[in-house]
Amino acid sequence: MLRIGDFARIAGVTVRALRHYESEGLLAPARVDEATGYRSYGFDQLAAIDRILALRDLGFPLADIRFLLASRSDVRALSERLRRQRAKLAAEVARQTTRLRRIEALQRAVAADSSSAELGARVRPLPDVRAFAVRARLASAGESIAPLFEEAEARAARDRADKSPFLVIHAPRDVEVCIPVRSGSRIDGVRTIAGAPLAGSITYSGGYGQTRPLRARLVRWLERSGLRVAGPLREVYHRFGADQRGYTLPARRLAPVAEQFVTELQIPAEEER
Repeated sequence: MLRIGDFARIAGVTVRALRHYESEGLLAPARVDEATGYRSYGFDQLAAIDRILALRDLGFPLADIRFLLASRSDVRALSERLRRQRAKLAAEVARQTTRLRRIEALQRAVAADSSSAELGARVRPLPDVRAFAVRARLASAGESIAPLFEEAEARAARDRADKSPFLVIHAPRDVEVCIPVRSGSRIDGVRTIAGAPLAGSITYSGGYGQTRPLRARLVRWLERSGLRVAGPLREVYHRFGADQRGYTLPARRLAPVAEQFVTELQIPAEEER
């Protein structure tokens, strides 16, 4: 028999860890002295602690290790747990690989410009949005979309949800104005604007003249990050100017001057195959 300190030293763990494994039902001492409480372990238990440590090294939580140790004779159950852990680790490797690509893309951007806007670029999912949508073809690329938003806001006013309106740019002159509405809205023209599992996102303050160069930089950052564009650009207006003719918006969403505008660019993306 080995005293707990000697067993811990040989196994390469702490006494505290052994007590924790005991409390979790993973490895009980072979003997506990009733008078002193001293714990002793058998030499054959060194193999048991090795199994626990091997499974811990593979990322298994203690609850799963307890199951695996108890199910060693059940090959099917054991194989299934191992398969699930392998899938979990593979998914984590994929996530970390994507992060590495984004870091490399950011390094390149910062090397070119230390005040790089890409420092604020991120990848996130986009939820579905129930919105009153008006699609239109602009006469020219520089035509103002403000009248479209004013009309859409007025028409959606009675069912307006307190969320940021946005513009979906299907093509340079093919745009869709989207005003979020309550889920039960029955206004003609309301539909669900599909979200995306992944999207590049960057938020900026100030006038809309920044949109085009920032969009180009965001696309380039996505490509360098191992992602590709998988849908039309969205311009989401978190703070903006509005005439409010026939409708009223919360004051926190309005900005009196362009310097106080807050806009988010969103580009649906997908992993490169």
